[in-house]
Amino acid sequence: MFGLLLVGAFATVVLAYMFTEYLLTRFDVRRRVLVGDGSPLSPILYANAVSFLVVCLSSFVVLFAVDAAPQAYAALALVCLCAQCLWLTQHLWFYYRDHLRLGW
Repeated sequence: MFGLLLVGAFATVVLAYMFTEYLLTRFDVRRRVLVGDGSPLSPILYANAVSFLVVCLSSFVVLFAVDAAPQAYAALALVCLCAQCLWLTQHLWFYYRDHLRLGW
């Protein structure tokens, strides 16, 4: 059981990263930050929120299909939230670090 939980947590983190990076690429956020075009902060927040919802809901569907206990839903939501907070922190740091370079 522990191995399955560990694999599920790892898969959640990888899926959150892949989906968030896909959305950031679609919104062209990295170029916006480096060039100073528009407001790149809102797409960063939007991409992370949408990624969290998609990963969390898809994980809930899997738990519902295997008829898991209610505690599993709470644990999975916490794993999804922690994974997405990790990527949000990374993207906000990228925004903060490279957004300051524009003023020079």
